[in-house]
Amino acid sequence: MSWNDPASSEPASEGESMEPTAPMSPEELHQRLVHILIYRDLCRSVQRSGRENFFFALLMAFFAFLSQKRGPGNDFFLIVYAFFIAGELFIAFYKWFFPSAEGVLCDALILLAFALLNGLLAFVQFQAGLGPNPILAFLIGIFLLGAWRQWQGYRQLRAVFRIRPSRAHLRWFEQFLQDIRHGDPHTDATIVELPMRPRRKAALLGQLVVVVGGNKQPLELATSEDFRLLPIEDETGDKKDWVRLLLNGQEYPPFPIDPASWDNYRRWRQSLEQESSPKTTP
Repeated sequence: MSWNDPASSEPASEGESMEPTAPMSPEELHQRLVHILIYRDLCRSVQRSGRENFFFALLMAFFAFLSQKRGPGNDFFLIVYAFFIAGELFIAFYKWFFPSAEGVLCDALILLAFALLNGLLAFVQFQAGLGPNPILAFLIGIFLLGAWRQWQGYRQLRAVFRIRPSRAHLRWFEQFLQDIRHGDPHTDATIVELPMRPRRKAALLGQLVVVVGGNKQPLELATSEDFRLLPIEDETGDKKDWVRLLLNGQEYPPFPIDPASWDNYRRWRQSLEQESSPKTTP
């Protein structure tokens, strides 16, 4: 299994292939994987924040309902509220399909504009002799708080999203994971199959171990010291080919291991010991 670094520049067109550069060292691979994993976690956090958009869209619909209860002649404000509701829902879908710091900024601006609009209307009503409405004041405060939280989130994301990986690196990352998931320990000496629950596979890449599960399972990175398979000592012989997995300080229940996977693991361990042992000069 190879882990070539994709070309840093994007291809001129979708049909143009990317030429890989020289293979990365385990240290460079670890840094690249951590970089992409951080970026993917940020994207997921932006996508999850889209749920709040539906909540604020419902509050906007409540404001539109209240405007209609005041009597006829409020069609203009109803259109304005419909515009805000549509914009809030559009931002929710935008953050889901195109997660970025800019989507969070747009959300903050919409919430702020909606709060200022209703704050201005409440002030005009108060000047006209109507008493203050504590419920509306509370809801306007919720919009201001939401706008402030989105603005703070944008400031944090803007700094982190500056180091976003290129599309070539993201495609390389997905292909890298697929190569591990479909790797066969009988034909690939770097693959170890872990028939645990849920099932996983590990790629033994020098001092770096990449453990991959299904599409929805998180990827785990470990050093050679944090990934160990320990044989089960069983006097009955019923669990002769069973091992325990130690991964990043966590011990997993025993499971049977395929002979090819066990051979790959033993050879990998032996190669590490040979590299770490001092070389004698004649």
